[in-house]
Amino acid sequence: MLADTVAHLLHNVIPAAADYAAAEDALSEAYAADSAPAAWEMAARTAKRRAAELAIAIDGLTDRCAAELGVSKASVRNSIAALCSWPGSTVFRAGAHDRVRGVANVYKHHVLSDPTLPISTEADILVVGLGYGLDGYGVGKFGGLEVLVQERSGVKWKFLGDAPVAVSAWFKHLAANGAVLPAQMQTVCGVQIYS
Repeated sequence: MLADTVAHLLHNVIPAAADYAAAEDALSEAYAADSAPAAWEMAARTAKRRAAELAIAIDGLTDRCAAELGVSKASVRNSIAALCSWPGSTVFRAGAHDRVRGVANVYKHHVLSDPTLPISTEADILVVGLGYGLDGYGVGKFGGLEVLVQERSGVKWKFLGDAPVAVSAWFKHLAANGAVLPAQMQTVCGVQIYS
């Protein structure tokens, strides 16, 4: 049961998460070496692209899961959204899965008209330095540059926070629906999401 969804999770989502984490690390290294925008612009583009590729892989889970369970995509999305808490805790991260889905869709379409998505254009995916105080304590990087998602409301969220929470929600959802999951620990962007 749910074999296609689990295979996509393990063989596409988890590797895409590793690629994205490596791109964020490369961005930090480029910025640390030279903070002039010309020095880190290519690394920023790569991190943004890798974030979108991860978002597309995560978004692809919905179609597979809905087909295998015989339910609507909206039903699957609602279930995943309700499970978006920090791994190993009950701290809920509201909107994480929808922001990830928004990143996937805006990468494909540039401008979005879907009111269920919290972002509207590709310009809502930013690579900027946050400093302290934005998003949750301990989420993402502690300084420098990273990929952010800016909602229509203007609130910014770290993609390094949304991605692990969304993938963790998928592991929870699949386990609750009887999927056979691997015994080994899984991490996404340095966060242990499953053990």
